[in-house]
Amino acid sequence: MKKAIFLSITLSIILTVLVIRKTSKDSLTADNPTTALPVVAITQIVEHPALDAERNGVIKALQNAGFEDGKNIKIIYKNAQGNISTSAQIAQNLISENPKVIIAISTPSAQSCLKACQEKNIPLVFGAVSDPVEAKLITTLQKRTELVVGVSDSVPISMRLQFIRNIAPHLKKLGVIYNPGAANSSNIVRLLKEEAQKKGIEIIEATANKSSEVDGAMRSLAGKIEALYIPDDNTAASSISSIIKIGEQLKIPVFSCDTSLMASGIVATYGYSHFTLGEVAGDMVVKILKGTMASDILIPSDIPVEFIISAEASKRAGLELPAILPKEIKFYKE
Repeated sequence: MKKAIFLSITLSIILTVLVIRKTSKDSLTADNPTTALPVVAITQIVEHPALDAERNGVIKALQNAGFEDGKNIKIIYKNAQGNISTSAQIAQNLISENPKVIIAISTPSAQSCLKACQEKNIPLVFGAVSDPVEAKLITTLQKRTELVVGVSDSVPISMRLQFIRNIAPHLKKLGVIYNPGAANSSNIVRLLKEEAQKKGIEIIEATANKSSEVDGAMRSLAGKIEALYIPDDNTAASSISSIIKIGEQLKIPVFSCDTSLMASGIVATYGYSHFTLGEVAGDMVVKILKGTMASDILIPSDIPVEFIISAEASKRAGLELPAILPKEIKFYKE
């Protein structure tokens, strides 16, 4: 009798444990299927074509390597809508998710995440950063000890001005619109002015601390410049459609080093494909997910640069193209 009671109790305990395990598993897979998946966090300072293209490139590279959101990873994406304070809050929120890696697209986003990532030993992959050393994200582009890696979208200043001269050989006054509060943008404009002086080009600045000020900045350049250059500046890039519209009204051709802005109507660009840069950064994320230390991943220096021009945009901006153009140029079709 005692033996039968003992067996009955034992069986009851086993059944109870099995039910608890099943209930726990069901709640994990049905109610919240991504809870146990490794987290890949993405933060971006603002929405505009270049940054969006880079994010899409990262996700494509992950998919190509077999990493899909909701299947074997959980992707968390946050956008700061151009607000630095929000960017810092996002960084703290993402850290609390205990991610396997954080991808920060733009210099402000990467800087917001840096300290917290270092404190928690979370790998940081940056994208859309012109000078990661100047931004103090890394100490060197070569062998590093920090768990930080990424891709730079910087094109040498001398090459930027030369590409504009190839299209507008008689250019003497070049305007730039940028956010003076962005250290990266201010540094590029400083270097641009130094190089322009050597080429006999005057740089005329117009500043915008936020996107709502870009229209006024653009109109303030009317009658003062022969062409406009958009540097690596998120504030200006986020308002590119407005800049192009005013530029065409005033017959001011707009140039950039951001190939993703061609679809917005700029005249020409000399720079990197941000989707390609995103794919390169995504490959870095894949390596990290597979166990490679971020400090052991090389920062590439051989990503091809593209020289693209739009004949249609040139006409709308009142710019007559030279009869002879560089052989490497590609024509953009709208």
